[in-house]
Amino acid sequence: MERISLSQLFTLTVFYQIGTTIIFGFGASAGKDAWIATIISILLGTLAIGIYLTLAYLQPGLSLVEWFPAQFGKWIGTPIAWMYPLMFLYEMARGLNDVKYLTTSLILEGTPHWAIIVLFLIAVMVLQLCGIEVLGRVGEIFLPYFLIMILLIFILLFVGDFIKAENLQPVTANGWQSIWKAAFPLGASQGFAQTLEFAMIWTLVHANHKDIVKTTFSACLISGSVILITVFMMIMGLGEYFFKLDIFPLFSLVSMVDIGDIIKNLNIFAALLFIISAIFKITLHMFFAMRSIQLLAKIENSRILIIPMLILSIYLGHSLSDNIQEHLQVAFAIFPYNLWLIFLWILPVILLIVTLIRSAVRRTT
Repeated sequence: MERISLSQLFTLTVFYQIGTTIIFGFGASAGKDAWIATIISILLGTLAIGIYLTLAYLQPGLSLVEWFPAQFGKWIGTPIAWMYPLMFLYEMARGLNDVKYLTTSLILEGTPHWAIIVLFLIAVMVLQLCGIEVLGRVGEIFLPYFLIMILLIFILLFVGDFIKAENLQPVTANGWQSIWKAAFPLGASQGFAQTLEFAMIWTLVHANHKDIVKTTFSACLISGSVILITVFMMIMGLGEYFFKLDIFPLFSLVSMVDIGDIIKNLNIFAALLFIISAIFKITLHMFFAMRSIQLLAKIENSRILIIPMLILSIYLGHSLSDNIQEHLQVAFAIFPYNLWLIFLWILPVILLIVTLIRSAVRRTT
């Protein structure tokens, strides 16, 4: 069985939580108040992660898909558990769509969608064959450069005087309704409550539960800070109108950099940020799905699932949406309420209540 270290868990969690959120504009529907929505999202998402870690503490040695049969019984818990790898695969396919739409729109215009997906999945396949430990080591190498690139972009934006603090004013001018709508369930689930998937590998971490808790919350602090600062930069740099209107606001923001007609055309940095974070998140989605199916179906070697899952992901990535508008409509208006709300919030809370009750009953008998 593969094992990972705390530093590898930290790295993978940071990459996973950042994902593609910094490219699309976190909480953009709240306009200039997106930074408030982001703070609320981080707090609510961290609360959800606390629930997941509590469930892991109450059921030592068990992963996410083993929690439900353990508490609800075989006939109720197992069907519920099977829904999670299906959701992971769906999220993987949506991540592939993020890649194909951004790449063909801004980086490799005119490239066939299928070509982007196939090339990207080759990299994912190699990482899957290497395993979660190697993925963690690769993450340890890339994370410092990833954070340095983000820091460099922020410095250049400030030096070039592109940041206008007045774009944040007035605060809550449109009321709190749009802020809460951006924060829950979409914002709090996107990246943060999605960390429920890591319950599939917390049992693989070579450390005690207390250290896993500290590492996970530390990763939340770093990823939350990166997302929040990025949101501030996009609002102050682009203004509310373009921040809400632009599909890829980070690319628009970076394209503004022009210092002395020497330092400019830095879209490559935004592209690298997107590709690095996307490949980690998509690879993790697939690994979590494979491990879930391995445990539920009692398969000895999960690597036999790689090719079938890659074929299925290619099909889903090609058929889920016909254009980016449809893709984003599902992401903002349908997916959070029909999947995330149920599987990341309602079911874990019910499971926690049942687990606490059963634990109390066992102590009294």
